[in-house]
Amino acid sequence: MDWALAMKRNRDDLVRALTALFVTVGVASGALVSTLPRHIYRAAWAVLRPAEAALRRLIVVEAREITVAARPKRAAPDVAIPRGAGTKLPAFRLFDPRKPLVPAKRYAGGRAGIWFFDGDDPVRPVKNPVTDDDPIDAGRLARRLLTLQRALDDIPAQARRLARLRASRSAKAEPVQQRAVNPMRPGRPPGFRARRRHPVDHVLAECHALALLTLAPP
Repeated sequence: MDWALAMKRNRDDLVRALTALFVTVGVASGALVSTLPRHIYRAAWAVLRPAEAALRRLIVVEAREITVAARPKRAAPDVAIPRGAGTKLPAFRLFDPRKPLVPAKRYAGGRAGIWFFDGDDPVRPVKNPVTDDDPIDAGRLARRLLTLQRALDDIPAQARRLARLRASRSAKAEPVQQRAVNPMRPGRPPGFRARRRHPVDHVLAECHALALLTLAPP
């Protein structure tokens, strides 16, 4: 297996997909957008999620031969650190979000009640119809895009981060406190689509296969 060639080909494909996505949403390098039309917002997420999953798998492949020792646990700060959205970009998420063990309950809709047809029935307000051009807050989407771009520009650094995180999680002795060591969740990756309608879907499928080959026992 020519790992270097596979990494370069898939990274280049991800760069092209991300560049096209930046053009679509109008995000310049280092800049944030405030709102986007609903149809562009949804289309961007449909590309962003599989792109993030594909990059995680490239990082797994890059970290295949990195061995590090677990760092000692640092003491908690005396003063609470305030957390907020702010403008600082978060670190790229190296582990897939896990699926909930219990699926969320769906609300069937409608309200129970008694209606009297005597001319005094309550009138429900008419909501404005949802359209594809409605503006949607795109701050979180823009930050995720820029975080993805930053991680894609320095995959070796992200691979070292992953190796340190895996070593730290493996060092925990208590099974209850030990967190998942495998960065990929079981089953299909996030953003997977069986009917591949976008080039990023093909990249995700290939990167997932490479990562599985990397993590397979010898």
